[in-house]
Order: sequence, then C-alpha cells, then structure tokens
Amino acid sequence: MPNIVPIHNPRGFTRMDNQMMDGLMAIDLSARELKIVLYVAKATLNFSTGAHRIPAVDIAKATHIHPDTVSKAISGLLRRRVLYREGGARGDIGVCDPKEWIFVVEPKQTISSDSAQVVRIGSAAKQTKPDDSLLYTKKEPLLTLSSKEINPPQEPTEPPKPGRKVPFGMAQLLADNPHNVPEQLLADWLTQRKAKRAAVTATVWSTVNTELAKCAEAGITADNAITEALNAGWQGFKASWVIKRLAESEPVPAPQSRHTGFGDRNYTDGLIQREDGSYAI
Repeated sequence: MPNIVPIHNPRGFTRMDNQMMDGLMAIDLSARELKIVLYVAKATLNFSTGAHRIPAVDIAKATHIHPDTVSKAISGLLRRRVLYREGGARGDIGVCDPKEWIFVVEPKQTISSDSAQVVRIGSAAKQTKPDDSLLYTKKEPLLTLSSKEINPPQEPTEPPKPGRKVPFGMAQLLADNPHNVPEQLLADWLTQRKAKRAAVTATVWSTVNTELAKCAEAGITADNAITEALNAGWQGFKASWVIKRLAESEPVPAPQSRHTGFGDRNYTDGLIQREDGSYAI
C-alpha cells in the first residue's frame, strides 16, 4: 500500500502555489510571523477573495498569540513587504507577491560591507528602499501615514496605586526643622530608625518636633535631646524620657555637714606661745 494520505474534499484544503512555498522557506521570519502569514494566506488566497479586513483579535485566537504581539508582528511584515494593507492602519490586509518580499533585513548596529544586505526575488528595477514611515499598499500612490497610525497599539500605563506612601527622608526633615537639628544628627536618627525597622513619616517627625519643643521649655537643647535619644537607643522619643535621663546622669552633690564654723575659729586665742612655737595655757 503506498504511504500517501489522500485529500478529502469535504474536509477542505488550502491551495498554495510553489512560488509562495519557496518564498516561505527562504525568508527569515520568526515563528509568530510565519504563523500570521499562514493565517492571512489561508483567509485570503484560499478563497480567492484578495485582501480583506482581518482583526488582530481573530488572528490572536487562531494562533494563540497575544493581540498586541500580533499587531507588532503585522507592522514588521508590512515593512518587509510580506503583507500589505489597503485603506489605512485598519484597512484590508493581504499577502504580497513573493517577488516583492524583503528576505533579509540589514542589521542596524553595523554599517560594514560584510553586513547582511536586503535581498528580494525579482527584478532589481522594481526594488525600493524600505521606509518605516511608509505603509505599504497595493494601491498607487503609496500612502504616507503618521507614526501614530502605523505603530501598534500600546498598553495603557497603569496609574499609581492609591494609598501609596510618599517617601519621607532627609530632604523632608531638613525642610521642616524648626529646632535646627544638625544634619548629621538627623542622619544618625534616620539610621537608627531604619535599623529598628521603624518607619519615618510626616506624622512621626511632627511628634518629635513637639517633644523637642517641650525639651526647650525645660532648658534642654534639641541637639542634646536627640543625642541622648541616640545614646539610649530609643525607637520613640519623649521629652519626659530625656529630662529623666539627664537628671539621673547629673552628679549628686555631697551632703552639707551640720557642724560649721570650724574654719573661722581662732584656736590660739587665750594661749601663751612658747619659744619652740607651741602654745600653752
């Protein structure tokens, strides 16, 4: 029995001439681009209807490719003269004659004589230099469209998520520094908060400034207050903590004796001084 699979007409088949087959084997296309060309060929050449409108969504469903990727691939195929459009960016689409295809694309990063060259099948007199700003069409003259019409649709930029915290750092601390805390002390305080995994926000810094004002009322400068907080390793900051810490660190004065006046008393009063310098009664 010959190893030949018969074609069943009820099941249908796509006719494709040898020139198209030779072109598909020779041209350097990605797997996605090849699938898209085959889909367009099946939808147009198979029914001998010529170019007609094919939404990118339909191609995406049949080829399992994302619609945005389909649009980008179609733009590349239009530039390489493999496909053509009639009537603008959303017009009818069809497959060009393989003689018009650009089989090899010259690399953009090199301009040497050894780099790949653009190769087409057919007469050299009919060849034209590809232009990314020119939408290829079977109608004459060629339609020059804006880049907005040629470029595929881009995914919309996601707006910033609501409720995201605004970063609060050294610039914000220096901008709101009513007690003129030195920048180095602020940097050390930020480092200590970060080490303790404690967030620094506008609310936290406002509370610290309120406590520094209480320290100033108690005669303690902001520099000394922040320094004591750093030395103590506190995560939070309270004026009462600073006042208590400084009070405990002050030296305790010696108790005053109840016996006073001994230094002012004359112990030789009423005594007779001897020849050797001593005193006697």
